[in-house]
Parts: sequence; C-alpha cells; structure tokens
Amino acid sequence: MNRIFLACLVLLSGMACTVPSLDELHPCDINDLMGDSVDAFLGDRPTCRALKVSIDYSGFLPGCVLVSARDEASGKASTAEIAGKGDRSGGSLVASVFAPSSWGDSVQVEARAFEQNCEATPVMTRSILVSPKTGKTETVTLSLQATDADGDGYVSVLTGGTDCNDNNASIHPAATELCNDVDDNCNGQSDTVELRLGQSCTEGEGCEGVRACGGNGEVLCDMPLAVYAYPDVDQDRHGDRKAAPVAFCTGIPQGYVTGPADDCNDNNASIRPGATELCNGVDDNCNDQIDETFPDLGTACTAAAQCAGVYVCDASGIATTCQPTMFPNNWYLDGDGDGFGVGTAVSSCVPPGTDYATTGGDCNDGNPFTYPGAPELCDALDNNCDGNVEGPEVCPSGGASWAARSVGASDQEWRSIFTGLPGDVTVSGNQGGTAILTPSSSTFQTNATNCGDSNRGWNAVWADMANQGRLYLGSSGGSLTFLDRPQNACTETHAMGRWVEGLVGIRHEGVLEIHGVTSTSGTSGNGLTFIWTGSVGSSALRFGTTPVSALYDVHGRTRSALFAVGGFDIGSSRGRIYRFNQNTRDWQTEAAHDYIPGLGRLRGVWVVNNRTAFAVGEFMGTQNTVLQWDGSTWSRMPFPNTNNETLTSVVAFGAKSVYVTAYNGRIYRYDGTQWQIIFENTNLRFNDIAGTSPADLWVAGSNGQILHWPQ
Repeated sequence: MNRIFLACLVLLSGMACTVPSLDELHPCDINDLMGDSVDAFLGDRPTCRALKVSIDYSGFLPGCVLVSARDEASGKASTAEIAGKGDRSGGSLVASVFAPSSWGDSVQVEARAFEQNCEATPVMTRSILVSPKTGKTETVTLSLQATDADGDGYVSVLTGGTDCNDNNASIHPAATELCNDVDDNCNGQSDTVELRLGQSCTEGEGCEGVRACGGNGEVLCDMPLAVYAYPDVDQDRHGDRKAAPVAFCTGIPQGYVTGPADDCNDNNASIRPGATELCNGVDDNCNDQIDETFPDLGTACTAAAQCAGVYVCDASGIATTCQPTMFPNNWYLDGDGDGFGVGTAVSSCVPPGTDYATTGGDCNDGNPFTYPGAPELCDALDNNCDGNVEGPEVCPSGGASWAARSVGASDQEWRSIFTGLPGDVTVSGNQGGTAILTPSSSTFQTNATNCGDSNRGWNAVWADMANQGRLYLGSSGGSLTFLDRPQNACTETHAMGRWVEGLVGIRHEGVLEIHGVTSTSGTSGNGLTFIWTGSVGSSALRFGTTPVSALYDVHGRTRSALFAVGGFDIGSSRGRIYRFNQNTRDWQTEAAHDYIPGLGRLRGVWVVNNRTAFAVGEFMGTQNTVLQWDGSTWSRMPFPNTNNETLTSVVAFGAKSVYVTAYNGRIYRYDGTQWQIIFENTNLRFNDIAGTSPADLWVAGSNGQILHWPQ
C-alpha cells in the first residue's frame, strides 16, 4: 500500500498517477526458467505466472515437437516448434511457458510429436490443463510413447505413425518404390499399379515391349525381339564398359557391338582387353593395372657415372631404362689429400676412390701443403700455386736457413728425434740422454732423472701426444722405458737384452700399441719384432713369431700400412722390407729384395698414408738406396750418386715432398721433379729427421748437434 500511496502523491503536483501491476508488486524468481537448459519459450514476456513443461518421449526420436499453451477463457495461444533431441530410443525437451496477466486461471498445455516435421499428422499428442499461480512456478510433465523399431525415423503404424514395416529400415513413406512386390514407400499401392507393370513401352531404335521388373528392382522395357549393343567408337570390337546398352530391333548399326562391353578407353583402338601392355603409364589391356609387366618400374638403380637413379619407361615403350636422380661431379686425382686434384676429370656421382677431390688445379699433387690459395710457408716452395716462392715476410728476419744448436755434452750422440706438433720436440741418444723442447720454451731440457742405460743409450723414442706427451724409449741395451713429463722420471718396464732400433705408436680400436724392432736377437745376427702396450708385466710385451733380418726402423699410421726395414741377416747381403699383417698380427716379407738389384741395407722408413711410403739406406754397388711404395709395389727412385754415402732417415709429407738425411752431413729434398741438396756440412753426422711440415723440420746428429728449419 505504501507504493500506491507514494505513487498517487504525484497527482498533487499535477501529474498522472499510474497504478503498478500485481507482477510489479509481487516480484518472483524465474531464473530457472531462463537458463541454457530450456529448449523453447512460450508467452509474450516473463511474468510471475510461469510454467516449466518437461516433454519426455520414448521408443522413437521425433523429427519435430509442437508445444502450445492456450488460455481457456480467451482462446489466445502461444506455440513453439522444437527439433527432437536424443537417440532412437527416446529423449526429452524443456519449454518455459509465461502466462500473461490478461490470461485466465486455466491454461491448456499440449505437446504433439511428428515423424519428420511439424507439417504432417502428429503421431502422438498429450495435453494437460493447469492453473498458473502468481509468484509460483508450476512444473508439468508430458510423456509421449511410440515405436520406431528399425530406426528409420518413421513410427510404426500401430503406434500412430506411417511406417508400414517397422522391422525394415528401407521401407518407409520416403523410400523409393522398387519393383519387388513390396510396398516400399507405404502408400498402399502394388508394384503393378504404381510402376505400371505390363503396360506397353518403347526404347532403343523402334523396339516395342512391356514394362517389367529388372534384376535389381528397377523397371525396364522388356523387348523380346530387341538386340542390345554397346558403343564401339574406336571400332576395336570391344564395347565401352562405361556406357549403357542400346536396344536395336532392325539391325545393329556401325559403331556398336553386341559385346563384350569391356573397353576401358573407347576412343583409342590400341587400348582394349588383350592388347600388349606398354610401358607408358596407361592401362593398355584394360585389366585395371598400369605397366604391370614392368616390375622394376620405379625401383632404385645405378645410372651412368655411378649416379643413383630409378627405372622409368624408355622411349620405345617396351622396356625400362635407369634415369639418374642426381647429377655427377667432376673428380680429380688428389694424391696428397689436400682437397685439390690434378689431371683429367672423372665424371661420377661418387668418388672414384678415396684419393679424389672435386676441385682441380693443384700445382704439386704430392705435397699437401701446396694447392691454390694455400698459405705460403717458409719452405722455399710455391705453396699457393701462384708461380712465386714465398716472400721475405713469411720467413724469419734475415732469411731462412738451417739453424744448428748444441744440446747436451759435446760427445752427445742424438740418435732419434720425434715431433708431433710444432714447437714440441723430443730427442734421445747415447749416455742415457733425452732432451725435450716444449712450445713454451726456446731451449731443450735435459734434466730427466732415473733414465738408466747410460752405458749404451736410447736408440728410439716416440711420444704419445694424446697422453701429455709421454715418451716411450728403447735402448741398445734392450731396455723399454716410459717417461712422464710432469714427473720428469723414467720407468723401466722390460729388459730384453736386444738392441731396440725403432718404435712407433698406433691406436687400434682405441688401444695404444707400440710396435718396435731390434737389430739383434741374443747372439744371432737376426732381429725381432714386438708389440708393447707401454706398461709393465709379461702380458704387456708380445714378440712376433716370423723370423726377420736385423731391423733398424719401423713406421706406420695404421695397422694396414705398417713397415719395418733392415737387412744383412745371416746368409744375405741385401736390404729387407717387412709389412705387418693385421689379420695374423705378425710380419711378412715384401719381395723388394728379389726384384730390385743392388739393394743396400735399409736404415729408415716413413709412411705417408695407405698408398705412399719411402725407405732409405746404405750405398750398394753403384747406387744410393731410396725406395718408394705406391700402395702395392716398392720401386727404386733415381737419386744422385755423386756422394756414395749412407742415407740414415727419411720424412715425407706426400709423394712429392720428401726429405732425407745422410750420415755425412747432407740433407736432401725431393719436390716431385728432382733431388737437391738443401744443406751440407760434411763435418757433421746426421742420424734422424722429423717434422710437422716442410716449414718445421728437425734433424738429430752427433756431437750434440740438432738442426731446425727455419731458424
């Protein structure tokens, strides 16, 4: 009453007074009728007289449900069409009905279910009379039952629907009527009436007949006198298998055949069943396969120039050919492995061998430090192939030369020298002497202690740069010893009583093997070979079983190219070469002494790679001894005979980059064209040579002399 009183006070100020409705005076909560779960709303606007209508249906899924609410007093109504939800077994819908204030106290709520849409006859109807109350939401439920046993969307006639056979989903009012003595579309007509069976018909070229059922339920014109033929456009006597037959009653014209209708391309007479299958990407014989007589088609192959390829049809169409899938490169023989080759290019997709490169133009294919664009070294050679020897800016101030230094006592005889990287050099010699030069120092250190065998001295040294430069030493007294630089002390592991002349370390499958040779074996003039693991114990030393001559050097980079040289064993006055057999782990004789006349005793050997090695030795007869190995055969190299002398050692970087020392103070170099003397002082005595490049060479000699190029 307070609201009415306040509202009417407005009249006193000359304004109209509006009396609020009961809905405004009695607000109510209708949130549960406005949510997402409601499928339809009936009524003009929400009021406080509302109904929640739940429509449940079972046994079928209606295509449409028509929901209506009608005022019994005025006859006014509100309706909504809702699509069915759920599955063939049933479902439910929810509708909210808002009764306007102008409606009376009785509202008729009704739900009608339809099979497909709300335009047809309903299969089931349910209604209820309710009295909406102001401020209270009424909830009513309408349940609809029908049967759609076959799930075709049509309800059984027995439960108010139109499906005349509810056990067959292909029979319903919307089905196509077939010629099968079944009422497929449920219209009550027989096939004879609906499909006009038995009535006259005309098809093809003037052929008359009667309408009859075909084999697949279709209706055809049954013409007993007709002959059916198929188009044969290409006139190969095979009809088009994609075309329908045509009936003829007065003869078959040209361009048609009675069969067979099996032509897969009626526009090409070469394509038909029985035709030869060609290699052309076409089904020539109409068996629904393409090029089936060429099983290698599309498989991998090797084309010309060793290029990967795939088999394709050749131009004739009766065979395949290997078509490359990649293009070949030009390969040049690269004997020194510097990435630049020489000679005539070989066109191939794969390298012709391990010693080929894709770039040519090498001006010296026997020196890995010489190729186009190479950095110039101080070696008196043209490294970058520009036709000029290095300038003065490359060499030390004052010009390059052999620099001599005295290391140790004046009577120190340095017999073996090793360098694994520039600036790191080790020498060994008589009186138990060892000397080490490190990259951080400019002088050799000779203060190692506990390195015995001072009476005879160390003939061989090899340093393991992968293990902090550990030195492995062999003496003329038969001692095998290692020296760790950080401790600066020697550890003797074996005392063999044999003159150790050469050592070289090789890692095989990650394990270090030190291969060594001796020049004597007890009282015998023959030598021995051995493999030393570098440690102590009897199992750390294994001798070879093959009898060998007295040996003076051993060298190699892998087991596959490992050589030992010597000679002048009992009953022989010629040099000998032995090669390690990696299968038997023993040594076998190379036949060089059999076919090379005047072969003197060999003093030094150097292996460049698996196809290049050199050996040098003593003058014999009228010739100096210098041998080259080409990967399979040893042969004598021409060498100046003006100085009949003993060649003591050799180091090589390629087939055309070789350095040899002579005992009487000479150093020779071979550049691929000729030998020349690059140092000579006959007052000196040279025993060994080593180097990391033609610009870093070291020579060990007597009277404490060590030479280095350049100074």
